[in-house]
Amino acid sequence: MRFYREILEGGGAGSDAGKSPRMLLNLQVLRALAALSVVVAHALHETGFLAAATGRAAVDGSAWNLGFGVDIFFVLSGFIMTHTAACEFSKSGAPLRFFLRRCARVIPLYWLLTSIMLLGALAAPSLLAVPIGTASHILASYFFIPSGRGVDEVRPVLALGWTLNYEMLFYVFFSLALLLPIRLGIVWLSVLMVAMALVGNLVDPSHVQIAFWTSPIILEFLFGVHVALIFRSGVRIGVGGALGFAAIGLLGFVRVSAPWNDAALPQFLRSGLPAALFVLAAAIGPVLPHRKIVLWGVALGDASYSLYLAHPFILRPMRAIWTKVIGGALPLGLFTLFSTLAAALFALALFQGVERPLTSRVQSIVLRSRRHKRISTGTLPAAETESV
Repeated sequence: MRFYREILEGGGAGSDAGKSPRMLLNLQVLRALAALSVVVAHALHETGFLAAATGRAAVDGSAWNLGFGVDIFFVLSGFIMTHTAACEFSKSGAPLRFFLRRCARVIPLYWLLTSIMLLGALAAPSLLAVPIGTASHILASYFFIPSGRGVDEVRPVLALGWTLNYEMLFYVFFSLALLLPIRLGIVWLSVLMVAMALVGNLVDPSHVQIAFWTSPIILEFLFGVHVALIFRSGVRIGVGGALGFAAIGLLGFVRVSAPWNDAALPQFLRSGLPAALFVLAAAIGPVLPHRKIVLWGVALGDASYSLYLAHPFILRPMRAIWTKVIGGALPLGLFTLFSTLAAALFALALFQGVERPLTSRVQSIVLRSRRHKRISTGTLPAAETESV
């Protein structure tokens, strides 16, 4: 299509495409929605344990695909990486610069919470649903290498970190794509990821790392890459079009019968395509009004990484407290509501008090070390003087 050709040749990144506030407001709210859906899914899961302990009926969430938030995150990641790094393609030092920035953003909070999980396992192993694995499994968890934990489960120490294993794989691929001009880089990235997804259908599941990394779910990042190209081309739609895309995207939250069930369609189609439509609607649709609920959504979107990684640290203690203090006095739907709210408030505090200052500190160290290296060789580019 014409707008793809324009952006791949560098002609589509006009003034409107570069206006981040317009795009960021909508996407931050979408981040909040994605993170909250995962939290609600896990809170509903906890009601199953509470039902056995209190005699109250568990909340049935079987009609909802609340793990859909992960698919939205993957598409968003592909979008944001492409949009923010579009001017970095074929620039000297861009691959390493991009990768170090992503590591500085992702690693600090993840390593901190993984370490807390390990300390908790030593102090109170009975609280863990699945025991901590071997030393090699722990090491693999820190370095984003898929590793088996328990029976037929490929999860790191901090179980939710399985998504970060895919994120880091995508960052490696994207870093390599930055070696090329944008047109060739996007084509190379697309061919590589499609080829890997096709190979994944042939891989023996016993080859854990290869089977994990070649899962077709990696194509959801690629959806985000191409949504970013559409956004940067300058294409925009009105309220009606955005609502239409979002309405179709809502199907990703619903479990429906064949031909849309898990057996008939792989996840990257059943959930990935609706997620891509959600992101597309948020990116090229009208900006949301600056109302209080939207601004709260933006704030929670800022804290979405904290919310995603840290909410199990809230849900499990709340389950224990509910069992001892509330018991069967209240319906378990209220547990879902209160625990989700508590997780959101904790995430906002964690973001402000820990994640943001910790990430800023690590990013400043990375930037400073690279600046010193460039200054010593006399090759400091203008881009290196900007904030990470």
